[in-house]
Amino acid sequence: MPGIAFDTTEQKVAWSAGQVTVAPGVQPVPGGTSRIDFADGSNLPVRVLDARPALIGQIGTTRSNCRGFPAAACTLTIAGASLGTAEVDTSRGPATVPAWSFTAKGLSRPIVVVAVSDDVLKPPFEPDPPPGLAELPTGLLGVDNLARVDGRTLTYYVLHGSCETELRAHVLEFEDLVVIGGSYGPVPGDACGDDVGHRAAAAVMLVAPLGDRAVISAATGVRLVPRE
Repeated sequence: MPGIAFDTTEQKVAWSAGQVTVAPGVQPVPGGTSRIDFADGSNLPVRVLDARPALIGQIGTTRSNCRGFPAAACTLTIAGASLGTAEVDTSRGPATVPAWSFTAKGLSRPIVVVAVSDDVLKPPFEPDPPPGLAELPTGLLGVDNLARVDGRTLTYYVLHGSCETELRAHVLEFEDLVVIGGSYGPVPGDACGDDVGHRAAAAVMLVAPLGDRAVISAATGVRLVPRE
């Protein structure tokens, strides 16, 4: 999903549980037609999903489990929708796609949902990790993507939670490959929230230029290729 950030834990739990409603008086917004623009200059005409079906498709099945929060606090109410665009990764590389921007009561930022059918918009291919790979040890972070290679410098993004601070970048060099990853420091106690899915930029300096060596994620063992 292109963009969603919550102001409170209750909002995050409500979204995860599918407890999303539309405010009375909010009229259905039709989709129409638009196009997907790819980074190579090509484009693809597409049918834009109506706002409500796009939202429902993103929410999925409604679940009653609100993890102990009262029902009155465990809900998101949609107050409006407008059609715009969003940047996403696809099987054909980066693309600009039609996307609905939903405003919700009590949410300071809009919920952005792709307005194109999954049958049209194929996600980027992610190779499977090698079989038998151990679980990521506590304290280590996975690599979201390799952003760019500039001589001896590798810039990439690591995934972390809001409680995971003191982030560090790590690199291990071999003759035929380079392994990259990240780690975090001590996690605070119960006062810390459980927000996840944050991305942080990291950079490492190699002893020698990368050349034709493969770049490998320490978390998954998957080969990484540069993409912003």
